[in-house]
Amino acid sequence: MIIEIPNIEINNLAKQVHELHVNWRPDLFLSVDEVIKKEELKEKIDNKEIFVAKVQNDIVGYIIFNIKEKNNPNMRYRKQLHIEAICVDEKNRGRGIGTELLKFVRIIAKKNNCTDMYLTVNEENINAIKIYEKFGFKVKNIAYSMQI
Repeated sequence: MIIEIPNIEINNLAKQVHELHVNWRPDLFLSVDEVIKKEELKEKIDNKEIFVAKVQNDIVGYIIFNIKEKNNPNMRYRKQLHIEAICVDEKNRGRGIGTELLKFVRIIAKKNNCTDMYLTVNEENINAIKIYEKFGFKVKNIAYSMQI
């Protein structure tokens, strides 16, 4: 079941995903105690830009997003739901929770007349990539990086 977040104690979930990024890109990411600052989380809650997935009474995942209008005179108008973060507890992965979170925000995108949904993913996060592609996401951009 997906509901609006009842509290701000999701930092342990955020740390699980953050540590994956630390392992993949230690040149960029640092291990930290607080991944999402309390003020930022409160703002996301107040703006209804974060929702959690619960199994019984346990929070097992969350999704953070925002909606932005892209109005460039050289491009077609877009109203984009941007997924900032999606996380599923490591003990609950493979149970469809991430897919349910994606379905939930797709409904929000449709209600807000969004033209598309957007997210980025680390190239090493193979499991997430498989879920996104199965859900219908397509690669639209490729970013390159080179360490100096």
